[in-house]
Parts: sequence; C-alpha cells; structure tokens
Amino acid sequence: MNQTLRTPWCQLVALLILFFNTSIAYASANRSLDSSFNVTRDTLNAHCLMNNNLTPAKLFTTTEEGGLLVEDNYHDGKGLLAGESSKQPYRIAGGYGEGIAARRNRRSNPKSFLNPLDELSITYNHLEGPFSIFNNEGIDYFNGSNAMIQLRSTARLWNLFSFYVQPLFLYNQQAGGIEGRDDTTLMLHKGYVKLTVDNIEIEWGKDSFWWGPGYHGALLISNNARPFEMFRISNPRAAALPWIFRYLGPFRYTLFLSELDKEAASEHPPNSKLFGARLDFRPHPQLELGLSYLAHFGGDRPGIEGLDLSDYLYILCSNECRSGDKRDSNKQAAIDVALTIPNISDVVPVTDSVRLYAEWGGEDQDITPDRRAYLLGITFNDVFTADGLKLRTEYARLSPESVPGAWYSHSIWTMKHDGRVFGHHAGTDSDDLFIELSHILKDTFLYYLAFDKERSGISRVHIQEKFQYFLGAGYDVTKRANLSLQYGFEEINKVDNVKGIKQENHFIGVEITLDF
Repeated sequence: MNQTLRTPWCQLVALLILFFNTSIAYASANRSLDSSFNVTRDTLNAHCLMNNNLTPAKLFTTTEEGGLLVEDNYHDGKGLLAGESSKQPYRIAGGYGEGIAARRNRRSNPKSFLNPLDELSITYNHLEGPFSIFNNEGIDYFNGSNAMIQLRSTARLWNLFSFYVQPLFLYNQQAGGIEGRDDTTLMLHKGYVKLTVDNIEIEWGKDSFWWGPGYHGALLISNNARPFEMFRISNPRAAALPWIFRYLGPFRYTLFLSELDKEAASEHPPNSKLFGARLDFRPHPQLELGLSYLAHFGGDRPGIEGLDLSDYLYILCSNECRSGDKRDSNKQAAIDVALTIPNISDVVPVTDSVRLYAEWGGEDQDITPDRRAYLLGITFNDVFTADGLKLRTEYARLSPESVPGAWYSHSIWTMKHDGRVFGHHAGTDSDDLFIELSHILKDTFLYYLAFDKERSGISRVHIQEKFQYFLGAGYDVTKRANLSLQYGFEEINKVDNVKGIKQENHFIGVEITLDF
C-alpha cells in the first residue's frame, strides 16, 4: 500500500499504441459474444491455423472475421473455405463473405448499407424455482415463463462509420420474484456507433465484451452483467509492433471508460467510473499472452468534489491507497496465458490437440498484489480423434487466503453493474468447477453435456454448494435458421450459507434464431 507503480499502465499502453505499425481496417459492427464464429475460431486455433488471431480478444468485427480466415497460413484462405479439409470447421463458409472479399481486395472501398433486420431471435425460458442464470448480459429471468424477442440492425456509412442497434422485448411472468406480477419491458439492450480510421476504432454506446482465455468465466470482464455504456478505443486488426517489440507477435489493445448505473441503490456511488485497459500478444502461433487492468472510482459522493483531468491521471497511473480521498479507487489487474499443443494424435491417438490456459489476478494492494485469484482450464479437441468432439474443464478460485472476501467487494466501489458482478459469475469468496463435453456432427448439429459445481462463502462456517447439470442441443434447420434447446437442473445445499436449507430448481429453454 501507499506506493506508486514505477512502470504505470498508462505509460506502457501509450508506448505500445503510439509506436506500432498501422494496418487498414474496415468499418463494421461487432459480432455478439455468442456468434458462431467463436466456434469456428476455436476449431481453427485447435489446429494452429489462425496465426494472427488473438483468442482471448473474443470481440471481433464482421469484416475482421472473414479477414482472419483469408490472411492466415492455410492455402491462402482457399482450402478450408472450399471444404478441402477433412476437419472443416463448423459453419466455416457462412456469414463471412464481406470480410473475405474485403481482405482479398484490400484496395476496395466497402459500400454503405443499411440492414434494418440483420438477425432475429425468439427465446422462451421456463424456470421452476430461482434457477441461477449467468453469463447472459444481465438479462433477468424469474420463476415461471419468460419470453424474449431480440432484433439486430446494422449499417455502415462510407468506410468510416458503422452502427449497431439491438432492441429487446422481455416478458417475465413473475417479475422480481413476486407472484402474480407480470411485467413487460422494451429497451435498447445494445447500441453503438463506431468511427474507424486506418487501424483505430472509436466506439460510443452500449456493448458487451469479454477479457481473457476463460470459457465459463473471466476474472475481470465477462458478459455476466449488462452491457456497458462507454467510450472504447481499440485496433480491430492485430498488428506487428516495431523494434524489439516485434518479437511479441501480433498485438491488440483495448481502452475503455464507462459510467456505471446511476441508481442510488447500487452497491457503489451513482455515476461512478470504470476504466479498463487490455493488451493481447501472440509471440508464437501456439502461445498467447494478455494483460488486463481495471480501475473503479469517482461517482456522486456527499462532501467529495468532482474529479479533474489531473485526478483521472493520478488514479489510473498509481497504486496508492487514499482512503476517504476523492482520488481513492478500487483496482484489479490480471495476466493470462494460453498454450495450444497440436497434432498429439500423431503420437498418442487420445486427442488431436490440447489447449491449456490460465489467468492470475490481484487486487490493489502493494505493487505485487497480495489478494489473488486465479482461473485454470484445459480443452481436449477431437477427443479420440473424433471430429468435433471436445472436452473442457475449467476451475476458478476467487477466495484469497489473506482476505477471502476481497474480490469484487469494496467499501465504496464494488465491481458490479446493475447488481451483477462483471467478472466471474461465482462472485466473491467462492470457487467454481466446470466440465463440458460437446460434439458437432456434420457441421449442422451440436449437442453438449455440462456440469458446474460452485461453492460460495468458502471462509464461512457453512459453505453453500450449488450443483448444476445441463443438457443442450442446436440444429441448423437451414443455412439461416437455427433451433436450440436446453435443460438444466440445479441443486443447492446450505442456501445462503444456512445449514439444512436446500433447493432444487429446473430450467427449460428454447431459442429460434433467424439470420437475414
């Protein structure tokens, strides 16, 4: 405590952003985090076929998706796209035409367009009991019937501006968990405008994103909470750094500043600020590295005057504890690494490739934080060399021995947005074990089995234990229509850390997605 970082984040970020080789990008909207491209990308990464892709940066533009398929080192983007490989990725040929055409003809000038109905999804979820819902962008479901309609519209103006609008209509049979209280809500769930100049994007609006290699959760930023209202600056295409930094490989950065929910009942001051910085590197086709940083500060506090520019700079570039001062804040930082080991089946016919990943984070105590959390994961791709058969295991611990309740909690600035943790859904003083077996058949049918064990209040006398079991399937009825089904069973022992209290909850979900 009470020390200033000798190499502050702001200096490192500024150095890397100002002195890297720019590369022309194309204005386009972001894909949602549940885009099928993430399945395609994971499959290609499993075979080390996307050397410029940075997997922990899960947010990609529509043109960048196709560009990655063309640019990387497999037949100049022709072999897999034409279906010449026996391990053709799921839905590889669909939805990436714009990016493929733009990257193959770099001097082309993408046309302006308006697509008022890019995608339509209709969802019905039925809950028996307060089933725990997470990683769904903060949308609340309650006991009984819940129905949702989402529309997604996109547009581009010249090659400078891109637009995205996603309104949401939600019906809850027992809103707020109150019996007999039906409620309907119409809101702008996401919506933003982006300015793209060369390889710099400036985004303003509401959007979700995810930091780190985790599949089931992330220490700092996930899509567990509602989309952030924010300004964000990033380079949409990974680029090489100059000088000795070129050995770090393809590089991406993200900076954002958000104003969190304004309600006085929030677990932090109304209108508090959240700043974040993320750096991604790929020094080797099989190795990825990442650095993440968050600072939660400011807001409307009685007797505390507002912040000026010097205050912002001090807060973001120091690690000094200033309790009760307007420059006080709550900070988190994390580093992550992911390693892919391909062609294992050439030696042992157990799995085709393995992906190992880890994320280690700390709270804002000392230059080397002592309030630490971590996440570990392993993925086996094409288990027993069966195409599309994947086994994942992921474990996260968010209960530091020094201060078990440190993560996401703070006397002033909790790491929450609209009541939900925007890091790992398990929350403070917890751990979580997740296992999933999934299989893609003939590029059109996907099924999965999953298990999750979450313990909450690890440092307390009675530890709440939550067991969840999932069974789901998805089928491409046509090239533009997908149907998915899911069932979940949840058993909770020692509810709210009270001995002898148990719950059993059920979840049934159906979703139809139409791509226009």
